[in-house]
Amino acid sequence: GTARPRFGRPQPYRPGAGRTVRLPLGTLVGARSGDRCGDATVGVWARDERSHRWLRDYLDVPRLRSLLPETARLPVSRYELPNLRAVNFVVHGLLGDGVTVSAGADPQARTLGERLRGCLADIPDHLVDLPQRPYASMPDD
Repeated sequence: GTARPRFGRPQPYRPGAGRTVRLPLGTLVGARSGDRCGDATVGVWARDERSHRWLRDYLDVPRLRSLLPETARLPVSRYELPNLRAVNFVVHGLLGDGVTVSAGADPQARTLGERLRGCLADIPDHLVDLPQRPYASMPDD
């Protein structure tokens, strides 16, 4: 017979005593955002399993609220999508009555994901490839 895939609880990220580098979150993850009636959705995904474990532990609801202050007083739901190496957030009520009646600058929440990717994060050094680290200091030769 064919082997069946085994699904278990994802392993948490266990940070060591390693160094971190402060870079935009988007150095390590992708994001896409949009609207569902008056709610905003933000999906964030990692490129590999180690980065996904870090993302799952790092980007919880309190952290999202601190990075995107406009979400601070609104209900936020968080969903893990392990097979996609992603987490998804729904910010309830961010868009008021929805895109058709909103006069805000981003009535469809299209820029929310990119704004989140631009937020600085302390990323474990070993998760970031040197070519992707344009803002990190390089060792002297």
